[in-house]
Amino acid sequence: MAISCDRIFVEGATEKIILSKLGFNEGNVEVVKFGKEEVIKEFKKYLSSSMSILKKGNVCFVIDGDEEGYKGVYDRLKKDIEVLDYSPPYIKMCKDNLCYVLVVIGDKNNDFKGCIETILLEKLRIDEKINDVILRVLEYEQQKVGHLSMCDRGKIRFYLSIFLLSGEPTLLYLSKRFTEELFRIVEEDVIRNIIADFIEIK
Repeated sequence: MAISCDRIFVEGATEKIILSKLGFNEGNVEVVKFGKEEVIKEFKKYLSSSMSILKKGNVCFVIDGDEEGYKGVYDRLKKDIEVLDYSPPYIKMCKDNLCYVLVVIGDKNNDFKGCIETILLEKLRIDEKINDVILRVLEYEQQKVGHLSMCDRGKIRFYLSIFLLSGEPTLLYLSKRFTEELFRIVEEDVIRNIIADFIEIK
């Protein structure tokens, strides 16, 4: 069952725009710069703070499972924080009626490894020509950087697929325009159902 979030911290602008297009109040979604590790730091900071931003409700911190998955994230956190409740994909701590919840997004059949892009990628219809282009780009990036994580590969595949499936690729450079194109290519209900597996859409 998906969790209800009153305020959400996410890794990137694309996640914020997707959530706002699905009806979340944009003012309640905050982007934490520099990715997953910074979101985890923000989560830990809130846990150690006596100041609460809400009198009651859930403050959610959304991260990619990537290669470590849910267990890897939980094992890291429990070394520092003993009183965490866990129920995949959620790691939480509650104080009275206020809960801080870390949400690990990924493939629920594979310990929540991966990310939102890898889940969305499965919904795209990619032909052989597009797949060949993507494989060449992945090979190039792999040679250039030496290692691509599961999410790195998924994100490259996903963003290139949207770029190549779009009728107006030059308009995709802005994340807002990219997200609009995503909603054109993948039905809103499909995206809503993916997000609803993790976060309750009111």
